[in-house]
Amino acid sequence: MTREHYEAKINNCITKAPFESGIEILVFNLLDEIVDGKTLSVVDISSPKNKDARFCTDGGIPDIAVVSNDFVFQDQKKGTVYGLIEVKAAGVSVRETGQIQGQRSKVSHHIATNGINWIYYHNGEQQWEINICTKPIPYSVAPLQIDKKNFEELVQKLGGIVWTK
Repeated sequence: MTREHYEAKINNCITKAPFESGIEILVFNLLDEIVDGKTLSVVDISSPKNKDARFCTDGGIPDIAVVSNDFVFQDQKKGTVYGLIEVKAAGVSVRETGQIQGQRSKVSHHIATNGINWIYYHNGEQQWEINICTKPIPYSVAPLQIDKKNFEELVQKLGGIVWTK
């Protein structure tokens, strides 16, 4: 996904339907392009009807997961959850909360994002944080400008996550 496309889509989310679900779709699409589809799958797990214990955490059920391609819903013997992603609406903080802490303790890889600010945790410890907006505050008011260098760094860092470790 190009920076320009991402910028257009996040601005559409903010101006036309400023809800978490729009940002979730955008984040899902970006991750789906980056994560190696030969061995892994990016899946939406935000449904409240989700009953697979592998997605449940002390912080509730996050929005997106990265799982092995052999993952089978509700079959505890088939597949692995490698990472969880919590998505917030643009403008909502992704700083440490009980929800994020409870989620990141469940898996090796956890990302918290509102589409602008991205925080990556590995084995419970924050590894990096990137804000891709040219103006950090207020980032819930469009039009936003996505910083080219920071967006490229985000894509590089997301692509560098070794989900299976």
